[in-house]
Amino acid sequence: MIKNLSFKICLPLLGILGGISVNAQCNEVSSFSENFDAYSCCAMGVVPTCWDSVLLNGASQIISSTSPASGTSQIYQNGYGTGKISIVVMPPISNINAGTHQLKVKMKANSAGYLEFGYIKDNIPETFVVLQGININNTSYNDAASQRTFTVPTTVPDGMRLAIRNPGTSFAGHYWDDVVWEPIPNLATNENDISFGVSIYPNPFNETLKISDIKDVKSITINDAVGRVVKTIEKPTAILELNDLQKGVYFVNLHFRNETVKSFKSIKN
Repeated sequence: MIKNLSFKICLPLLGILGGISVNAQCNEVSSFSENFDAYSCCAMGVVPTCWDSVLLNGASQIISSTSPASGTSQIYQNGYGTGKISIVVMPPISNINAGTHQLKVKMKANSAGYLEFGYIKDNIPETFVVLQGININNTSYNDAASQRTFTVPTTVPDGMRLAIRNPGTSFAGHYWDDVVWEPIPNLATNENDISFGVSIYPNPFNETLKISDIKDVKSITINDAVGRVVKTIEKPTAILELNDLQKGVYFVNLHFRNETVKSFKSIKN
């Protein structure tokens, strides 16, 4: 990865104290790991080299040293009200839509919080697309709920970058640390993989989809053709009632209890 100077572009039309911290000339990488310990509290908009920060309407995003998950530092995002939006943009990656990698990150909040995982084009706030909403109720990294794993659909366009946005809908202070873009474990199907042989049918379908083996499926997310999460099912059964979905192409992602994910392309007539 090439390290370079970062600079800030002020965007008065986007709101008071709005701006984008931009890192230039960074090569794409196929994996990364970041614990933020090379950075210290508390200047506004600080992120690692080849990451970027978007702050709108007085939103806050700093490096914080308040009880990180590991080491000395972590990301802190706080909006303090509607419209105060912060977006932390991750480094460019070459395999964002390969379906081979996942993002793991530890999160906590000082009260009930809400962030959004998604992708963005050229750090332009209006291009951010939500892949998954993140409700954060744990106040400690010691809580098992602090470890989050996100998969990215293969429909995400080339040239996009992963990002985490605080949409300003919660007054909570949001903390996250130990971010890893890594290969999905047990991606190769074998007889020991609990997802081996699991299928969904029929395809195309009308109102319902059936899962051939549900016992190890923890949850299901359904993405539309552009990668947005349109439905989440926390305790799925073998028959999925999907009459609320419009006709079109969907990606049905089965999340297994061993943290593997199996994705199916399905068409609703």
